[in-house]
Amino acid sequence: MLMAPYRVLDLTHTDGMLCAQILGDLGAEVIQVEPPGGAPGRHIGPFYQGQEDIEHSISWWSYSRGKKSLVLDVEDEADRSTLLQLVATADFLIDAEAPGVMAQRGLAYEDLAEINPALIHISMTPYGMEGPKADWVATDLTLLAAGGPLSLTGDADRPPVRVSLPQAWLHAAAEAATGCQGRHSRL
Repeated sequence: MLMAPYRVLDLTHTDGMLCAQILGDLGAEVIQVEPPGGAPGRHIGPFYQGQEDIEHSISWWSYSRGKKSLVLDVEDEADRSTLLQLVATADFLIDAEAPGVMAQRGLAYEDLAEINPALIHISMTPYGMEGPKADWVATDLTLLAAGGPLSLTGDADRPPVRVSLPQAWLHAAAEAATGCQGRHSRL
């Protein structure tokens, strides 16, 4: 499999989960790093047989199949140390945090590169890490409008039609996974 020799640390919890899923489907070892109590994505329905708990989210299953799960509180110094040990052996780290969040945790790209200069850090944000729109609030609808795909929906004399399931982060995740495959020096 194309990505079999690679290790991916997935710090996404809802947005962008598909990125690591694609890499895992291509053979990479994917470690889903979850906070205590489970990632927020585990609380997204529908739920298998109506059992609304973190082990029965069909949405979570679909984006986490084949991933290993590791519970770490990245705010806790000992757990963050464990994560940094994993960073030393990883090829990719994926996050979808708001600008500045990873830096506040001591996990900015510069911090990670000191531990593993070959690490590829994929950070998915709605409008980038810096610039005039970096801190703008984003919804699936506003992201699709800003990116252009929404212009292809609906009729010209009416507002755009939103797709029933959120799509923007799925597109971003697929693009990020494609970028991963073309960026690593061992590929």
